[in-house]
Amino acid sequence: MHPNNRKPFYHPPSGLLNHRSMDVHFIETCFICRKHHGQEAAPPGGYIHEDAYWRVCHAPARLGPLGTLFIESKRHFLDYAEMTLEEAESLGSVLKMVYEALKHHTLAERIYQLSTMEGQPHYHCWLVPRLKDIPERGLKFLSRDDSCDEMEAIALAEKLRESMKPWSVH
Repeated sequence: MHPNNRKPFYHPPSGLLNHRSMDVHFIETCFICRKHHGQEAAPPGGYIHEDAYWRVCHAPARLGPLGTLFIESKRHFLDYAEMTLEEAESLGSVLKMVYEALKHHTLAERIYQLSTMEGQPHYHCWLVPRLKDIPERGLKFLSRDDSCDEMEAIALAEKLRESMKPWSVH
């Protein structure tokens, strides 16, 4: 068989696509699942964007500079290897939309993206804007002990929500 005619390598484990049956277990053990079900504190300003696969929110103020966002999968899975093809395809559109809005509202020169899943074993990525006047770059920038004002985070979340409204599906 020609390589281009092969079936995709990824075959979800039994029950992976029907995540509702797994909700009870993950709500008990996963911080992000509990947050999505209202059992943990809501993010500053609430969710900024939501579609069929993803939720976007501002990080808690103590965890990063103003504009630090999380993109969280709605379904519980660990990393890119466990994404469905639909989730993988949609993530690019969400990233483009979020990057555009975040650059516009923060005037960020760069937006750093980081996914480790070490702290919470549920797919999420951090988007951290770096402004032009910040001298640190790369890992030096990411290792800074930055925080922001909660009220500023809430105000930015509202601005971002308005910018992303045409993309959102609730």
